[in-house]
Amino acid sequence: MPLPTTGRRARGAACALAVLALAGCSAGEGVRDDGPAPTPSTSVTPSPLWPDHTAAVAPSRPGQGFHARGPVPGVVVPGGDLTRIDGVRLLAADPGTDRAVQSGLKECPDGPSCRLRPPAYADLTGDGERELVLAYDDLGRTILWVYTAVGERAHAVLEYAGRPGMSAETLGSDLVVTEPAGGRDRQSATTLRWNGAELAPLPAAADPAKGAAKTRPSQDSLIEPADGTQEPGRG
Repeated sequence: MPLPTTGRRARGAACALAVLALAGCSAGEGVRDDGPAPTPSTSVTPSPLWPDHTAAVAPSRPGQGFHARGPVPGVVVPGGDLTRIDGVRLLAADPGTDRAVQSGLKECPDGPSCRLRPPAYADLTGDGERELVLAYDDLGRTILWVYTAVGERAHAVLEYAGRPGMSAETLGSDLVVTEPAGGRDRQSATTLRWNGAELAPLPAAADPAKGAAKTRPSQDSLIEPADGTQEPGRG
């Protein structure tokens, strides 16, 4: 039986709209395939080594440079795992440790006048193993050390004497050292990167801490707490 006149008219109008829609799609450039959607870049978040440490307001003297040293005699690193080494004993055995620090270590780790911060660990050489990072808040300065394990020997790959209240954090596998630079809320930062022999400062033009770059590869190497909340063994 034929459809009512009103039904035929409505159906005819719907078909006409469909034809116009198809004509509109075919006009101009048509449908384009721009390829897969771009993947957002991943930014690595800085991870402080000593988040509870408060930096000094007024620095007393500038840093004294970055230096690497050889293996520490008489110290064995069981299985190459630096989390099994006593940081106080390591510094005391290192002949390169400053005499004033050697004397102050007698108060550590539990003495009321101990100025050695808790140990921190991070993979700073990119080999999947964690380095040991130590800091000592001496009078008028803060000294930072980084030790790596070569076999069962501990090698100092960084020693830096900087302004009091100096802090550090990881950015990927880089180490960013931050120092008060004078004045209120002012500081200077230097990024150090493993070059196969030591942690060396990047040139200012390539230093992300100085604003040259904002991102890092996605392989973030976060500092693990030194308070025993995570297992000390290496991944």
